[in-house]
Amino acid sequence: MKILALFTIFVLIFGTTTFVNDAYAQNDLSILFHIATQADKQIQNQLYQVYGNEVPEKIQSLYTKGHTAVNSLEKSLPNDVKQTKKDFLTAMKLFKQISKMTSEPIVKVQITISYIDQSSQLDRLEKYVLMLKTISTRLDANINFENVDNILIKTRNQINEGTENPSENINQLKSLIKSIQKDIRESTSHSAFDRIKQFVDRQLDRIDKKLDKAEEIGADQNLINEAHELIDEIKILIDKNQINDAKMVFHELNKLLKNIQYSIG
Repeated sequence: MKILALFTIFVLIFGTTTFVNDAYAQNDLSILFHIATQADKQIQNQLYQVYGNEVPEKIQSLYTKGHTAVNSLEKSLPNDVKQTKKDFLTAMKLFKQISKMTSEPIVKVQITISYIDQSSQLDRLEKYVLMLKTISTRLDANINFENVDNILIKTRNQINEGTENPSENINQLKSLIKSIQKDIRESTSHSAFDRIKQFVDRQLDRIDKKLDKAEEIGADQNLINEAHELIDEIKILIDKNQINDAKMVFHELNKLLKNIQYSIG
């Protein structure tokens, strides 16, 4: 199940063309339903983390269409193979679009304070900090909120006592909150990258083993050498976080593997 979850995250970021070809080749197409269901759950969690119960109408509409495609996919199994593939691609493209819309940045809520009453301003900031703490905990981002909490207490005391103008502290809070948003985005990006790298490494290890077997049974050595060069190139691109370039090379590797299979067929 963990491997399936990582595969689903990888497909949501990379796209579907290269990595679903193997799934299509399986006799049991129920694997497509399992992947789509996992993606559905992944998107639900992502929407809740970013928007809570207030998902924007446009994104909610896209999700509804994707969820409907997953339900249709389930109904088309196991007899209607063509409809199964169509529903799968529809759902994954919609979920990929939603994932892109909600992940840059992961916390895209704007803090626009227009209240005249400073106590209401601080209430708003306190609630927002609480939301950031919740997101940080869910993402295991390990963000330090101590400085923010201290300024919140100091500002609340200023407002209650009415002896000082809290405007400076409120502005400082806004600045700290923006910094925390950045830290959460970076933490999320690193976490997603680590998961992608782990999944790609496993895929490339699997391909390496296939190449070794192909070499043993007399496959074209030049094609095998070229495949190993592409594998090395993909690893370098992934290490540099050049995901789109790695995707293109992965597509070339996939075509080359088919040629190798033909050479021993």
